[in-house]
Amino acid sequence: MANRLTKEQLENDALVTSYARTVYYIQDNTAKIVGIVIAILVLITAVIGYSIYSKNQEVAAQAFLGNSESHFAKGDYESALFGDNSVYGVGFEEIIANYSRTDASNMARYYAAISYSELGDSDLALSHMNRFKAPKGILGVGPLSFHAALLSDAGQYSSAAATFKKAANWDVNDATTPQNLLRAAEAAMLAGDERMASDLVKEILEKYESSPAATNARKISGMLAAK
Repeated sequence: MANRLTKEQLENDALVTSYARTVYYIQDNTAKIVGIVIAILVLITAVIGYSIYSKNQEVAAQAFLGNSESHFAKGDYESALFGDNSVYGVGFEEIIANYSRTDASNMARYYAAISYSELGDSDLALSHMNRFKAPKGILGVGPLSFHAALLSDAGQYSSAAATFKKAANWDVNDATTPQNLLRAAEAAMLAGDERMASDLVKEILEKYESSPAATNARKISGMLAAK
């Protein structure tokens, strides 16, 4: 028959002592523990609920975006921006306003900027591009270059030069990088920042000497040397 533990052994057993302390703590703090458990459950429910809500928002926004894209592709920028009478007739502006946390809303900003630019409203075009988040990699180069061009058209040459340079370095390659470096140098010249312009054309001539941008880079370099 197994030996029974004495009262003294029970009192000195670490596991028993720990368990006893836990039981006593729970008994003395039942209300507090229940409150914490409820709070955790509420938090978990909220996180799950928000996740489902966000996914539903994205699905709806993407559906609306698809309809607006079709108008955009046809050059019907008014309908693309403000919608039509169809079931999915929500334009870019409403997508931006009502689905602001979605990827579709971010893309709608880019489409809206181009649409306003085509309609001759460069201020609204620039406003949307200022809030647009460019995607990583080569897909982000075009939007950044467009943003820089809008800044240059608005006379914000220093910002334009910085944004063209950002576009050049966003995805470094032999096609888009030298051209954006050149446009950055041209904007820097307009901003009166000859040092920046000199550094940019130097980079083109050192790294992309055989690119089409190198010809104009040499012209700028000659102009700067003549001063």
